[in-house]
Amino acid sequence: MELSYILADPSGNTTAFVLSPVAPDDYGPVARMVMEQLNAEQVAFVHDGRMDMMGGEFCGNASRSYALWQALRRPDGLSLKPLQGVMEQTVRVSGAPHPLTVTLRGDGSSLHASIAMPLPRRVLPLEDPFLGPCTLVEYPGISHVLLENREPHADDPAAVREILETLDAEDGCFGLLYLEDNALRPRVLVRDTCTDVWESSCASGTCAVAAALSLRQNTSLSLELVQPGGSLMACATVEDEKLTLLTLDGPVTFPASGILSLPPEGEGGTAQP
Repeated sequence: MELSYILADPSGNTTAFVLSPVAPDDYGPVARMVMEQLNAEQVAFVHDGRMDMMGGEFCGNASRSYALWQALRRPDGLSLKPLQGVMEQTVRVSGAPHPLTVTLRGDGSSLHASIAMPLPRRVLPLEDPFLGPCTLVEYPGISHVLLENREPHADDPAAVREILETLDAEDGCFGLLYLEDNALRPRVLVRDTCTDVWESSCASGTCAVAAALSLRQNTSLSLELVQPGGSLMACATVEDEKLTLLTLDGPVTFPASGILSLPPEGEGGTAQP
């Protein structure tokens, strides 16, 4: 199988966009092979004017990158035109019930994208016997559990999964957000692809932190979270004790593109630039 792809790097959260048609039933095994061959943290499938993440989840970093690709792609889809100034691009992506508007900025060489994120279904402070104080932030397609000033433990994913099942929250894709001061270490698990990744950055996780802290403090706030692959900026607006707006901003690069040759599952493959 040969697949066209372009690799995006939004603050280190490397995302491989598969541009060739792939049947939804094959997303899981194809995504695993693509991640292995391209050393990507996640995979998205582009089809019929929309983007679907490998587990059907919502991803802000992938959505920001997809908007840039949609707006700036050349006819071959494997390269982008430069951007000078500001423009907007609307995208349809998995995990978002409505089209999203992304603001794109460029100076001819570097690219930034800012997105109005979907609001969480719920933000729920919790007290867990094993995890201690934590906060559930549930989006369509992905749940995050915020763990503050806690060192990771091998049993953390199982404890989080139990919380999600108990609360009937989204558990097909979930994140553990280890926050200390302004440093965030995100870990995301996706059931359909059997993946467990310490991500270089996490857009929905960054906004989950902003949502949790703004509602806790009952005030609008802006924060920049330093993550292993770079920093992301999130802004949360609170009005009358309700979260009304979440936005995310950060840089994006596109370091590689080409044709990926995938063999039958379990064998090796090659990427052609």
